[in-house]
Amino acid sequence: MKRVVIITGGGRGIGRALCRYFAEKGWDVCVADISEERAQKTAAEIRYANSEPLPVRVDNRVIKDVKNMISLCLSCFDHIDAVVNNAGVTDKKHRVIFDVPYRTWNDIISVNLNGTFTCLKECGSIMKRQGRGNIVNITSLLGQRGFTWAGNTAYGVSKAALEALTAYAADELKEFGINVNSAYPGVMVDTGFFDYLDEVERKKLASPVILNELVYVLCCLGPSELSGKSFCVKDWKQDPELKAFYLKYS
Repeated sequence: MKRVVIITGGGRGIGRALCRYFAEKGWDVCVADISEERAQKTAAEIRYANSEPLPVRVDNRVIKDVKNMISLCLSCFDHIDAVVNNAGVTDKKHRVIFDVPYRTWNDIISVNLNGTFTCLKECGSIMKRQGRGNIVNITSLLGQRGFTWAGNTAYGVSKAALEALTAYAADELKEFGINVNSAYPGVMVDTGFFDYLDEVERKKLASPVILNELVYVLCCLGPSELSGKSFCVKDWKQDPELKAFYLKYS
């Protein structure tokens, strides 16, 4: 039976790179994105691989959208092995606290935190019935204690909250065979977040493929193998436990 992964924000950047990687590994991929056009485009790109892509337009802030995404995924594939909560937004103007509009704050928290919670809860319910599953939350260096960058308060707070959500969810879902972990690049990545930079500066950014191997390993884990951990792509292979899983699943 082929494995199935849902990747939110799969229409561009890190999400698109992950969709391509999982497809190349032979997984069936649900390409979830708020833009139907982007979801369709990514799905078209991975049809060459040993994969059956399912493009779905979903706004993770809307519970009905998330439920519909899961329903379509189950109708098409019958099960869900993993979900990667990658969808996220930021304040591209990088305004400091006094200048951040309340609407911008609410939008960032709504997508990055509340939307992730909705996907985690709804997908987790399916995994609970299955008795297994992996959930990976994509966070950020700015969500780690001791790392701040002025002008990114809402984004950093949302990602720090995701680290806490990962820990709590891992504790509550472990009895059902569900692993919950988080992963983050640790560097600036060439995504839509930095499209305001000129071409010279953007060439200095890391490629969106940076998280592919790490996230893939976390999605391959068996029940109770590893949960409640946060991994930075820069040093994850130095973790003896995770390195062993890398050798096992890669």
